[in-house]
Amino acid sequence: GLFSCPNFQIAKSAAEELKNETWEYSSSVISFVNGQFLGDALDLQKWAHEVWDIVDIKPSALYDALTEDFSAKFLRDTKHDFVFLDICIDSSPIGRLIFELYCDVCPKTCKNFQVLCTGKAGFSQRGIRLHYKNSIFHRIVQNGWIQGGDIVYGKGDNGESIYGPTFEGN
Repeated sequence: GLFSCPNFQIAKSAAEELKNETWEYSSSVISFVNGQFLGDALDLQKWAHEVWDIVDIKPSALYDALTEDFSAKFLRDTKHDFVFLDICIDSSPIGRLIFELYCDVCPKTCKNFQVLCTGKAGFSQRGIRLHYKNSIFHRIVQNGWIQGGDIVYGKGDNGESIYGPTFEGN
């Protein structure tokens, strides 16, 4: 099953390394040296100057562009689908969650999630709007995880899929 999947093991190892840390990072450029967090592009330039006496006069906008290009290529090369949810607290936008979908492992579940993120399915036969927009996270575990997806009542004990009230399989 998934427990033997290399991607699961990588994610599990990353979660174990973070322990109870919470990361929020505002720059689009993040630098690590020998596995240790360094900072943004300016921190990398300072480090290179201090350690190697290298003076980098390239503008930070160049690093932003390189980061965007690398990120886009990295996402394309995974051959996976990606979807996002824009998150708000009390109607104030706080950020975007991006999900990598392993459609090769569980295609039916991924298709359901993807369509519910976009709202392309419209309404179910029971008249339920098939969209995560304005749905809530009904469970938040501090330094853990979030749960949502009950697009019917938002309590976590009901829901609807694009396949009907329930569906089986991957």
